[in-house]
Amino acid sequence: MNPINRLLTLDANVLIAAASKKERNSEKCAEILAKVPNLFILAEPSIVYQEVCGTLARKIGLDEANAAKKYLDVMIQPRMLSVCDRDLCTSAFNLCSEYGIYAIDALYLQVALINGSVLMSLDEEDFVDRLKDKDLPIEAYAVSDFPY
Repeated sequence: MNPINRLLTLDANVLIAAASKKERNSEKCAEILAKVPNLFILAEPSIVYQEVCGTLARKIGLDEANAAKKYLDVMIQPRMLSVCDRDLCTSAFNLCSEYGIYAIDALYLQVALINGSVLMSLDEEDFVDRLKDKDLPIEAYAVSDFPY
């Protein structure tokens, strides 16, 4: 399938790895991120800002966190940012039970399901592998398996 104009939901760990350079698969994550917005359009839950910027602020510093915030502002179109309000959260928590995934991961999955976007994460064992062999209406990949 041609990925041009496909929607892509990236787990925050992919964005952190692309910015960090020290994380596993950081080069692959940066390559994937370079395909936005020419081939993919990001569809993300608003919690991505706290996860990415908060982690970078703690691990690297505020300058990097502020730069990441500006980058996210450019990369995520406002209409493609799902606000993590009561409705989104209550629509996602059943996914924790259904797939055995963490609460925050359920938000990313729910946004991908709502938008029909491709989902990608670095968390293979506790997230992506738990979605395999399920009848999902979306594609879900670990970074190492991303085919585009």
